[in-house]
Amino acid sequence: MKRNIKLFAGFLIAVFLLFTLAGCISGKKERLTVYNWADYIDESVLRQFEKEYGVKVIYETFSTNEDMYVKLKSGGASYDVVFPSDYMIERMIKEDMLEKIDMRNIDNYKYIDDTFKNLSFDPDNEYSVPYLWGTLGILYDENIITEPVDSWDILWDEKYKG
Repeated sequence: MKRNIKLFAGFLIAVFLLFTLAGCISGKKERLTVYNWADYIDESVLRQFEKEYGVKVIYETFSTNEDMYVKLKSGGASYDVVFPSDYMIERMIKEDMLEKIDMRNIDNYKYIDDTFKNLSFDPDNEYSVPYLWGTLGILYDENIITEPVDSWDILWDEKYKG
């Protein structure tokens, strides 16, 4: 469970950051470039953001951390906000690929549960802000589990212990 918390907490650099960056945008900067996992932010949210803050969002997506890493490492692109997973954040920090975040610009950071802060891949909370946390689903062997799986409770059913 702790591994899942770390994995998903570090999964992405926060949307909080995306919205907070609006405060950093001056008349000189007319666009915000974002590199994220496919299907993680609805296009209508991006359009609302553009309208509210008067900035053009250039939004590109990737399928894997490795694809994202190669594109950034090659120097072929530059982004204001990226959404790597925990292990990739750690790697990118070690390779000096990420800028430190000024947490004073992220008003809502105080509402993030301490469970998701000071994680091993960014122990001082300098480079990342949690964005999403959750579980995608339950996988099970239908040859062993024959009853309907309709809740998380089955994970703690004593008959499946071991």
